[in-house]
Amino acid sequence: MDRVRRRRLTTGQKVTIAVAAVVAVALPGWFLVQSYLGKREAALFLASEARVSGAPCPSLTKAQFQARGLKAPKATYYEGVIFGRQFGHMECRSLRYGGGWGTKVYPVCQFTSPKSLKVTTPKGEWYFAPGPGQPATVGAPHGEAQCVMASNFTIGKLVGD
Repeated sequence: MDRVRRRRLTTGQKVTIAVAAVVAVALPGWFLVQSYLGKREAALFLASEARVSGAPCPSLTKAQFQARGLKAPKATYYEGVIFGRQFGHMECRSLRYGGGWGTKVYPVCQFTSPKSLKVTTPKGEWYFAPGPGQPATVGAPHGEAQCVMASNFTIGKLVGD
């Protein structure tokens, strides 16, 4: 019977294989951590810009909204939520849960002067009446709309104006 003779690995070969295995596992892990931390820093920056404090927006029922003749014809679909407004401009961004550590996001939109707002999420509809010329910020964490009468969003001067 012919025996196949196996050659044993030298110490140098074993060390080379061990180093290659460590690099094969550690390098992708390092890139993932760096990518996550970079995205987290960007998320924290966005969150700081979108964080505003102010009085809560006057909220209305659907019947009150309709009885006052309020409308929100300018609608934008963002991150699974429909943000409707009557007037003004808006800017939206996605914020991470957990102070920037989370992987899931929720939408926050800032308005220059919406007058009235209708926010539709999978959990329901919310109606707000900040009033004419009043800024507002609306977030929808966990699918529930929250509105404050303040905003960091402004329309900047255009080049050439």
